[in-house]
Amino acid sequence: MNYDVKTRIEKLVASAADISDPLERSRKYKTIVSLISQEAARSNDLQDIEEAKKIAGLVTDDPSKAYLEIVRAIAKFSRKNIKIFDEAVKITGKINNDLDLSVGLSEIITAFAKYGITKKDDVIYSDSLDLIEKIPLNTYRAMAYRNISYSLTGIDRGRSLELLDKSIDILGKSSGIKTDYLVKAFCETGSILALLDDERSRGFIKQAIEISGDLVDDFDKSAALLKIVETEMEIGIKSNDQELITEASIISKGITKEYYKTLAEYVMIEKNVSETT
Repeated sequence: MNYDVKTRIEKLVASAADISDPLERSRKYKTIVSLISQEAARSNDLQDIEEAKKIAGLVTDDPSKAYLEIVRAIAKFSRKNIKIFDEAVKITGKINNDLDLSVGLSEIITAFAKYGITKKDDVIYSDSLDLIEKIPLNTYRAMAYRNISYSLTGIDRGRSLELLDKSIDILGKSSGIKTDYLVKAFCETGSILALLDDERSRGFIKQAIEISGDLVDDFDKSAALLKIVETEMEIGIKSNDQELITEASIISKGITKEYYKTLAEYVMIEKNVSETT
């Protein structure tokens, strides 16, 4: 941590200690943890992580969120090793709810497995893979398998398919997963299958389109349709599949919320596809 940042943090900690209201004081400490974590992600310095942990220990209002910030920072380290991996896993032990723990573990697993694959570090890769089954929520466990599968496309097709099938199996056996999450999962699955030249790709995109009709909230539905448009365009362009490109153009016209409509239009323009297709 450089001198200016350290000085700023010290002043913030001192000001937080002077806050009489416990809730406000705790919130201030969480903000400080976030700032230190951002610095740690830039510095790749475990000393910054130690400082963030020290402040997180002062948080009384939902400390899990503070520890999640620290875990996310470690996942962003450009320099990784097994010591750093073990430290990240250890910190997740401070997270006491299934959602934050699932998010934290999935980010660690994705980041370190990708690093292990890229750097041919079999220890980090294997330990990351073993950690997946400790993710409490099925949605994030399936996502972790998908993320590693994606990292293996173009490197090991067989292993990539094996891990993707595990993700598919989890989704198939799960109940109660929100429709918007399933749309995203089906789109990602279809995209990976397309990269692997697996004929099941179109089937998952079709499922995403079908279940998107169950969404009632306009924002959720617009976001889901945008994801479908992006996926169909990505696959359609790479595989020169005009049918998918045309379908993406049609689906984009069903997006009602301006923010998502603008993004969809940008996707179509970026890919040089006319709005009148």
